[in-house]
Amino acid sequence: TSVLFLCSPIRDLVMALHIETPLLLSEPLSKRWNCPVYLKLENLQNSGTFKIRGIGHLCQKAVETGCKRFICSSGGNAGMAAALAARQLNRDVTICVPETTPSLVREKLKDLGAEVVVHGSEWNGADALAREKAKEPGCQYIPPFDHPDIWTGHSSMVHEIKRQLPEGVCPDLLSVAVGGGGLLCGVMEGMHHEKIGWTDVPVVALETDGAHSFAAAVESGKIVSLDAITSVAKCLGSKVVCAEALEWTKRHSNLHSVVIPDRSSIEACARFADEHRMLVEPACGAALAAVYTDCLKPLQQTLHVPERPSCIVVIVCGGNTVSTKMLEDWKAEFGVQ
Repeated sequence: TSVLFLCSPIRDLVMALHIETPLLLSEPLSKRWNCPVYLKLENLQNSGTFKIRGIGHLCQKAVETGCKRFICSSGGNAGMAAALAARQLNRDVTICVPETTPSLVREKLKDLGAEVVVHGSEWNGADALAREKAKEPGCQYIPPFDHPDIWTGHSSMVHEIKRQLPEGVCPDLLSVAVGGGGLLCGVMEGMHHEKIGWTDVPVVALETDGAHSFAAAVESGKIVSLDAITSVAKCLGSKVVCAEALEWTKRHSNLHSVVIPDRSSIEACARFADEHRMLVEPACGAALAAVYTDCLKPLQQTLHVPERPSCIVVIVCGGNTVSTKMLEDWKAEFGVQ
């Protein structure tokens, strides 16, 4: 069922297209960390990922201005969200995907009624085509991550987390994957909302080497473009992170960029599947690596996390580009047992 989303500047109450997802207390991870570890299960959204929150919000606003067709560029997950939103809002939708998008995802998009156009070797090429197509009358460009309404939509999950945690409990660490930066911007917006007030909570933004556009921007102090996406985590695969994500590093002093090898992401996906019986793609594995691997050890002195945290929250962002066979192939490729 849909939930009421209270952040629209247009109406006081908007019936959202997303669902409220569970905040699961993970027994295996809590034992490992000797503190409560909560998993925000955005993989349970109808679209398979968190993206329906922000993209659904943007699509609703586009309909209010007379949009007849959505044009979205996506490596898969944003396209799934746009296609689902279009079906719920009774609108046409075109999804421009790069050649790297698996046939599994393309077929899912078509099953939702989307027109699928394959263009370019990476997302940036598909995005250029989507922007051109969106110039046609009645069309609205739906970016996968770089839009204020998308960030506001994503921020709704933080309001849910606040409500779902035990009364008075504030996380001592929050882990989130970062690709183009939309999820990170939404999480940060939610944390800094006056009703939340988590303005000093440590946040680790994780991405894989070869898809590390956020880390590259943080290191350079400006937006830079990667030469290519070489990571297995293709859905983190924007060569450029959105400028707002970099701005948040200036507003939130306890925001830390962490780059991990592909193997760590696959290891996290495999252990999560074994312990919680759910499949997520490598992009989501980046956030899970914070609690399944030792990738945070180098940051222990700068994270300012208590020796025994009150709790840790991990955003399990989900993913459609995964199957049992794909996970087994990745495990074999990277030597994960």
